[in-house]
Formats: sequence, structure tokens, C-alpha cells
Amino acid sequence: MALFMLAAIGVKAQYVTVFFWDTVGDFTNIRNAPNGKIVEKVSTSIDAMLLVETPVNGWWSICDASYYEPDGGLYKLSGSRSGYYIHYSCIGVGTRNYGGQTLYLRATPSSRAKVVYSFKEELVLHPMDVKGDWVKVSTIDGKHTGWIQDDWLCGNPVTNCN
Repeated sequence: MALFMLAAIGVKAQYVTVFFWDTVGDFTNIRNAPNGKIVEKVSTSIDAMLLVETPVNGWWSICDASYYEPDGGLYKLSGSRSGYYIHYSCIGVGTRNYGGQTLYLRATPSSRAKVVYSFKEELVLHPMDVKGDWVKVSTIDGKHTGWIQDDWLCGNPVTNCN
């Protein structure tokens, strides 16, 4: 687990730590390419983190062909030689506004960009893209999309990231 977190911190700019957040069906499909063949199914009942990178048309590449449960268990994916991919609608990140701070989704990845949505409650968001220390997200209901600084996001499904 420590290596996983160090990897996330060391190359934070283009990687995002996320958790499985799939509310449709009993399994989350892992594919061998964006919209490719299903090579593995992960139960939607597990709480697990994974590191994703290089989003293309809504599909994220899963780093290290693995995911981690909060207790430190490492689970290797199998069945693909071309990589592992997951759709953004099946993963989530929590917000870190634990003290009720107002957070802002912005039109572009800049603190000077127009605010397109603001909120005070802690939310789960779907990550869609990453540029530097900004992550493009959508609300679970799909009504709001914008950019947020990654410092306000937490990829742990069972505890906060303080």
C-alpha cells in the first residue's frame, strides 16, 4: 500500500487515485482496450482503490494492472496483454471539504476560470480527465461538469484523506 501511495504522490500530475463506484449491476467490467473486450469483472460490493492514468474518450488506463483494498490487499488483474481499462462512470473520488468548505468546479483547469458549480457538502465525483494538478469531474447525476484541484479529492472509499 505504501508503494502505491508513493507512486501516486511521486507522479501526481497525470495519475489519479480513485475507487470503484459502479451503481449498475453486480460487477464492474474491466476491459483490454477502451470499449474493448471484457477481461475481468470486479464485484461492485468491494471497497477498493486503483490508480488510473491517460484518459481517452472517457476510458482510463489502470496502472500496474492491479487494485488495492484499504486493508492493504493487492489484487492483480489478469486476462489482457494490452492493458486494462475502466470507464469513468465506474470510478469515483470523494471531496475533501470535511469542514464544510465551499468547493468550486471551474470551466477550465485554472483558479481564475469561471465557476460553473459550487457546493458545500461532501460529494462523490466521477473523474473524467487530468491536467497537471487539476481533475475534470462530473457529479454523479451528470448535471455538473468542471475542473477541481486534486488537493480537494480523496481516492479512499472507506475513510477520509486527512
